[in-house]
Amino acid sequence: MLRVVLADDENKILLLLLQKLIDWKRLGYEIVGTANDGLRALELVREKQPHLLITDVRMPGCSGIELIQRAKELQPDLHFIIISGYRKFEYAQNALKYGVEDYLLKPLKQEELTGILLRLSDKLGKEAALEFQLKKSGERQQELLMDVLQNAAERQQPFLDTAQAYVGYGFRFTEGVCFAALIKVDVSNAAQYQDSYQIMIRHALEIVRRELRSLTDIYAVSARKEGIAVLLHMREYQTVEVTQCFTKIRKEIEQQRDMFLYIRCTICLGGRKFRLEQASSSMREALWCCRDRLCRAQSWRDAETEQLAFDQRYCMGTAQKKRFQVAAECLDEERFEQELDTCFRAVLSLEDLSGQMLEDWFYQVLEACLYGMQQNGQAEERFEENMEEKFWLCPDAQSVFQLLRQEIGRELRRLRDERSLREMRPITEAKRYMQQHYREALRLEDVSSAVGFNATYFSTLFKKETGQNFMDYLTELRISKAKELLCGETLSVQDVAEMVGYSDLKYFSRLFKKATGVSPSDYKKLYK
Repeated sequence: MLRVVLADDENKILLLLLQKLIDWKRLGYEIVGTANDGLRALELVREKQPHLLITDVRMPGCSGIELIQRAKELQPDLHFIIISGYRKFEYAQNALKYGVEDYLLKPLKQEELTGILLRLSDKLGKEAALEFQLKKSGERQQELLMDVLQNAAERQQPFLDTAQAYVGYGFRFTEGVCFAALIKVDVSNAAQYQDSYQIMIRHALEIVRRELRSLTDIYAVSARKEGIAVLLHMREYQTVEVTQCFTKIRKEIEQQRDMFLYIRCTICLGGRKFRLEQASSSMREALWCCRDRLCRAQSWRDAETEQLAFDQRYCMGTAQKKRFQVAAECLDEERFEQELDTCFRAVLSLEDLSGQMLEDWFYQVLEACLYGMQQNGQAEERFEENMEEKFWLCPDAQSVFQLLRQEIGRELRRLRDERSLREMRPITEAKRYMQQHYREALRLEDVSSAVGFNATYFSTLFKKETGQNFMDYLTELRISKAKELLCGETLSVQDVAEMVGYSDLKYFSRLFKKATGVSPSDYKKLYK
């Protein structure tokens, strides 16, 4: 059994709800202690060595966050679930920083807490593993089914027939109607708070599954980068029931403001179909509506009542595409930003701009810039894939613009730094070679050949990286070495001149005086 300590300052919640709401034993848990304040909870952690501590945020004696910190010191492997009766963004973020498994709001929902406990028991080992694995197996089948559905939608191909869906994925379609839907959750700073976002999506999935069960027995649900994708089968489409179900889903998801200051949920329904093979068309329609929220923010989109302009696409002009390519090839961030700003304003001014057209623009900018950047090296691994995922985290057109500006700008800077390092490497090797051979009659051609470069290119590169031409740098190096030697007592000026590569004493003396302001002889006298 997995040992649990419950800590809450409200006796009613603690004793009646937390203990009675859940069949702890069936899930593989044993409640080994309860506490009404943080200090007592710490004593129980020390005494009982529990696997899990469930605590309220507000606790007398010490706060829930402080309790977690101190309990971690006593038992580093302890797991936590935070429960709160109020919504506060900072508390949720702080809790997650300390490795809290989940963050729940009162009033607690049995299914939600049960799901967390099942997941945690699987993670810890496992006495409720069989039930959990059966549940996950069904969810995995649904995920695979939704993969097939979306691929068919994107390729504009028919979906599976009734027999294929049932035999392969357990999805039973009989007479009636089917349709696809996307539930898109947009939040503030999703990319910055990925862990919080994933927890919120997990909660949203549980909400969707729970509410769909009241609508139909035959459905599939999967969390994807585009949103929570749904496929439903109903004997008969009931407009009021469907509207009530999805509206409740939207409102419950938007109430999760404990982890994000801003949440907007958009329901996108595809058209109703009477053959399962047509479900891909319904999903394509839902996807179009989902993309279009970037241009028109509405909580409810229904393909049955809208004109979906699938044929209306954006195509970037050749000249504009070339300007993006050149800016990226030159790794010129300022020029890229100017082109992006100009192009974005032109796109926003388009009549009847749709989310699909905005996506077209996004990928065409990305493609042109990637082509240009490849002339200077490879883009970071998974850069394009990450950009696609982040595109679907954008809640509006301005966010799409900022994504391109920030991420491509960052990649241009990275490639520019890499190029600088590549160019500096031969210069560093050249300097090392000159340090070793400055006594010899060194020529530009000798040094450039030693580092494997053409003399003309090397000369230009050397001046760019050091700010000096080759001969000035060599002269400075030799005079610096001469100054060290002249400080000794045994060497003559002639000896020093020859040792630093000058056989002509007059020429050496002239160079030395030009560099230091005094002759070699006077310099030697100064440091005797």
